[in-house]
Amino acid sequence: MRDFTEIRDRRPEPQPPRDEVVLRARENLMHTIETETAPQPPAVEATDSPAPVVRLDQRRRRIWRVVAGVGAAACVAVAASIFVVGDDGLGQSGQVQVLAAGPHFTLQKAATRVAETSYLVGAGPIRQQQFVNLTDEGQPTYDRYVRPDGTALVGKAGGDLQETSGYLTSAQLAELPADPYELRTRMLSLSSELGLGYPGEAPDRALYRLATELLPDPGVTPEVKAGIYRVLAGLDLEAIRARDLGVGADRAGRTGDVLEFTFEEGYVDRLVIDPQTGALLSTETADREGQPAGGQVYVSAEMVDTMPLAPA
Repeated sequence: MRDFTEIRDRRPEPQPPRDEVVLRARENLMHTIETETAPQPPAVEATDSPAPVVRLDQRRRRIWRVVAGVGAAACVAVAASIFVVGDDGLGQSGQVQVLAAGPHFTLQKAATRVAETSYLVGAGPIRQQQFVNLTDEGQPTYDRYVRPDGTALVGKAGGDLQETSGYLTSAQLAELPADPYELRTRMLSLSSELGLGYPGEAPDRALYRLATELLPDPGVTPEVKAGIYRVLAGLDLEAIRARDLGVGADRAGRTGDVLEFTFEEGYVDRLVIDPQTGALLSTETADREGQPAGGQVYVSAEMVDTMPLAPA
């Protein structure tokens, strides 16, 4: 069982993409800075936001509001709003209150968390993962051991492991840059080499598929995983109808931030991200009728020293 082969086999038949929904390659999202200098009334809740923001009552204060937008004005989610309150030269540190929501903010938060709190588990050369395949009958748990050359042993946990190949090599993972601009270019090249996209399909779709393979991989460094989240945050989130569904749970009951993406072929992809560590907990895909079309729950991942014995 090879993940990339499984992805190719389960993709829907290619449909000619409509011009208005074909994803466009983009740079990072534009940021608009609006400065307000007028005094503010005491203890007033903002009514134009989906959640209240209480403005602090102080004399002669300065308020800087930073609105992180998503592409055009017709945004699909609420952007991050940051209010910084200063003391007008009194020598005391300012107070900061942050209200943020939306897929761009959640992806950027995941990037920060994974870079600050994650680390490579184990020091061996073998990438070991345990995961649940959501579309297999009974949703079994699998073990996977990937050698540095991309060959692997894969099978149901507690059962026989089968020899397979086709995974990214340790050398390929080591070549991934952390800078999101360079990383995007390399990921687009890799996704093309692996056949993760259709002819005529927007390249960001294949890039997303590769991202969901790399994020749970124990051989990918935390810095590169942070870069992957930033690459996803730089996609045209309006065109792919990205939605921040708030806090939810994966199929194992673990709490996480839930993001949803609807690409042009009509399939809906959902990510659940650990809000504390930025780890990708699970992925799910539903077809146009809402039926499961793919998905995995990531149970554990580490670098180990030895492979289990393959069947004779």
